[in-house]
Order: sequence, then C-alpha cells, then structure tokens
Amino acid sequence: MSTNVKIFITIFCYISGVMGVVTAVMQASTTPANSTGALIAGVIGALFLVAGVALSRRPRY
Repeated sequence: MSTNVKIFITIFCYISGVMGVVTAVMQASTTPANSTGALIAGVIGALFLVAGVALSRRPRY
C-alpha cells in the first residue's frame, strides 16, 4: 500500500473514531437517553479508533 494512501486512511479512521465517540456521548446525554443509538455509535467509533491505531503502527523488522 502506498504511504500516502495509508496516511490518508489512518487520518480518516482517527477522525471517524473521534466523531463516533462524540456522537455516542451526545446521544447518551439527551433526555430521555437514546441508549441504542449511543451504543451503536460508540462501538463504531471504537472500531475506527482501533483501526487507526493498527494502521499507524510501525513494522517490527
């Protein structure tokens, strides 16, 4: 994979992950709480953050 493409996808994953977590917090703080939507947004945000971390790791060789 090209270095520039990998950097672009990594940045996209980080931004999407942060926005997913922010969306989850905003949905959970409403009255009444939208717990299903908050849970789904939180899980998707966490998956994007894990993908961003996995893509930003350096190889061990």
